[in-house]
Amino acid sequence: YNFVKEHRFSELHVFPYSKRTGTPAARMENQVDEEVKNERVHRLITLSEQLSKEYASQFENEVLEVIPEEKYKEDPESGLYEGFTGNYLKVVFPASEDMVGKLVKVKITKPGYPYCEGQFVRILDEQIVQQKTAI
Repeated sequence: YNFVKEHRFSELHVFPYSKRTGTPAARMENQVDEEVKNERVHRLITLSEQLSKEYASQFENEVLEVIPEEKYKEDPESGLYEGFTGNYLKVVFPASEDMVGKLVKVKITKPGYPYCEGQFVRILDEQIVQQKTAI
């Protein structure tokens, strides 16, 4: 916990160990109690959310490249789409179906977790995208 906190990870994937029948680990003595595992998992998830928000806040008002992937899952009729930046921030912003899969510029207007909110700036020129992928 302290190591993760000190080194300021941007996000964690947290899950408790569970015994797998027939594995050497399942036969080991002194297994960690389920309540202890659950408490540790919840502490790490809370820390991960805090660190993720802090990480995202570094990019407020920055214009980042995003590839829109799909309609915003929480409100598909809103006209919002979601996608990831190159530094793995999930961003929700106004877009259209024809922008899906294209590289676009988005200004981060409200950093957060699990989503940042953004403002569409522009679609990157196809030539620029081709030059970047050729390098």
